[in-house]
Amino acid sequence: MDNESQRGLPVWAWGALIALVLIGLSTRGSFNPTNRALSEHFAAQPTPAGLQPGFSLPELDFGALPAELQAAAAELRRRLGLGQAGQPIEPVATTPRLRVEVREVAPQDNGLVVRGTVTNTSPADVVVPISAFELRDSAGGSYVAGGGASATLRPGESTPLELTVPLPPGRGLLLVTNLPPDPPAEQRLLAAET
Repeated sequence: MDNESQRGLPVWAWGALIALVLIGLSTRGSFNPTNRALSEHFAAQPTPAGLQPGFSLPELDFGALPAELQAAAAELRRRLGLGQAGQPIEPVATTPRLRVEVREVAPQDNGLVVRGTVTNTSPADVVVPISAFELRDSAGGSYVAGGGASATLRPGESTPLELTVPLPPGRGLLLVTNLPPDPPAEQRLLAAET
């Protein structure tokens, strides 16, 4: 018996090790908070002269918001003014294949950081490139990411979303999710100061 224990791991230990590896592999499709594939710094793009077709100024004036959203907009502006994070005006947008949930908008040196998650709501895998996201401000400024990052999401899988934008003070902010063939989805994140 002593000879057997000196030759290596017992058979039951190998079985337990294999079971742990299989459990680890089977949980890979669930939410993985360490996946930073959709974390990018967005850069300002030139404001289109004369606003070309398909590009219009987002409705981000405080007075243009429905009454139920005005309180959320005011609270977010108050929190950002105190240097704190807050919940966006419209936290959730959906497309036929994705659910984009923004949990917070937080102040950062020279702009804001937008944090949330992207979830695949379809029955098939979906490749979500960072280029599917565009931020627009209330003055017509557009912000896009320069990198080619992407995440492949299995059905029901989520990944973190973190977008850093150099938004000038006082402007409103809109997040546009555009992943063809789905129609674009817009989320009003921040109202412009009045």
